[in-house]
Amino acid sequence: MKVTLLQKKGTVEGKEFRNQLDAVIRKIIGNLSATATFSSFTNQGWATLYLDGEDAEVVIELLSRTLHVALIDASNVELHGNYRGIVKNLTTSGIAVDIGIEHPKPTPVNVNLSSLQAQLADGQKISIRRITDHYCISPGTPISIRVTQVSAGQIEGCLSDSQISLFSRWILSGLERIQVLNCLPTQLDFAMRKTQLERDTVRSEQLSLIVQSILCKFGTDAIGLIPRIGSILRKSELSPFIPSRVQEECRTWNTNDAE
Repeated sequence: MKVTLLQKKGTVEGKEFRNQLDAVIRKIIGNLSATATFSSFTNQGWATLYLDGEDAEVVIELLSRTLHVALIDASNVELHGNYRGIVKNLTTSGIAVDIGIEHPKPTPVNVNLSSLQAQLADGQKISIRRITDHYCISPGTPISIRVTQVSAGQIEGCLSDSQISLFSRWILSGLERIQVLNCLPTQLDFAMRKTQLERDTVRSEQLSLIVQSILCKFGTDAIGLIPRIGSILRKSELSPFIPSRVQEECRTWNTNDAE
């Protein structure tokens, strides 16, 4: 059976992306009776696999929890359903989130600026650029949304509760982060060893195959670390996530938001 994953290679070399994907899938399959073979990329850039074997259905469930599986057809979208996607683009009126819909035509979920202002800025009338800069939301960023409206050829949504909780945990930790786009985990590991960044960071977290989040140690300035690691990751996009700046410029977060 064919499975479309919510994973794109971005600007990462195709061979390196496939090697990383193969390694992750082998680990997921483990001793299960199943085989997975990379097929191709869809017209919208999603990676597809062919799965076979007695435990293929089990593997699909595991993939849906880890790498996430695309919906493909708009008829599968449910009102008030929660979906994982990737930010496709930003406009002055909001963000478009690609959740994998390609039939009958590619259809992103539109999250309007007013929704983002309500959820991320206490309703303040601030610009999309200000919100997305502070929360590190840019094209290629993995994000979770909830569908609020479905009409002919158009889907509207807002950020899901799980996405809000994730932002809340990041902010309430007080620790700064470096968000790294278009970078495989192996590439990040190499760069961190090369620049000895382990001394200034707690850990790195994988948001997708090509998007990583570096958690800095208490008191460490993310902006100050970016030139160091950026000198190695020249093809990646790096941006600082600064909890104190979010609290000052956008909204005050409290423990209830993380529930």
